[in-house]
Amino acid sequence: MTAFYRRSALYAAFFSPSQEIRDSINRLVRRNLGRRARRVLDPACGPGLWLAHFVKEGAEVYGCDLEESAITGAAARLPTRGARVVIGDMRRPPDELGTDFDCAINLDNSVGHLADYVDVVTHFASIRQRLTKRGIYMIGLAIREADDVIPSGVVFERGPVDIEGGGFAALRTESLGIQKTTRCERIRQITITANVPDTPPVIAEQYDLLTFTFAMLKDILLASGGFEVLGCHDATDESLPPKAFRKGAGDVVLVLRARDPAPARAGATRRSTNGSTAKKRPKTLRKAALKKGLNRA
Repeated sequence: MTAFYRRSALYAAFFSPSQEIRDSINRLVRRNLGRRARRVLDPACGPGLWLAHFVKEGAEVYGCDLEESAITGAAARLPTRGARVVIGDMRRPPDELGTDFDCAINLDNSVGHLADYVDVVTHFASIRQRLTKRGIYMIGLAIREADDVIPSGVVFERGPVDIEGGGFAALRTESLGIQKTTRCERIRQITITANVPDTPPVIAEQYDLLTFTFAMLKDILLASGGFEVLGCHDATDESLPPKAFRKGAGDVVLVLRARDPAPARAGATRRSTNGSTAKKRPKTLRKAALKKGLNRA
């Protein structure tokens, strides 16, 4: 997805959030905060599409992204006051973005692009440290069990659409199903363009997205310091209807809130070689971290 993602005008043309999904997110924010968000962090902000939405809602917004061209697009889209975007890694958003966010948002399964599950724990722990006590994190991801099957086929198709700066393009995204060894979902994406400046006529890319078993996700949330699941919502429907948080839930948006760490249980620590003690990592997580095949292709 690198070649496509580096062209923020293309990304914005196809993935600007609709009014329906904007309204749905606003509803979840009000339900879980009791008011509008005041300070919003997007740790994988791309060209700032969701940050621009929250600016219109009256919030201060902050974001980072590894792709320099995406940050350039975000900076051009956002106001000079009340917004800040910088180049940075979603695993640990730069300290210069600050803390005390009452809302963090990461809806488009960006967490699936991380290299492995240890990176995912690092990401959740970092976001947790940046939230206020009652702050929420709205994140999109895929919960799939070992025996789940995703049929191959088209999952998104749109176009032709006009591209800001000139020309037009069409996009087709296909799922190639779950890979047996890695349990990642393999995605093929083809973009066809015409008269778009500095853009090839065809961009064809393939990438893998991490998926999470229910047990694995619970371990990750625990290992990152603890989160309470306030809500689980169907990400395949822009109205974001409630969905049971359980095995095989599929593509969901979770609303999370940091939970105070539970008291250590007897036998829940191990002694290191220097005599100090440290918490054990959840068994499922330890296994995942050791599997080389979980790395993104």
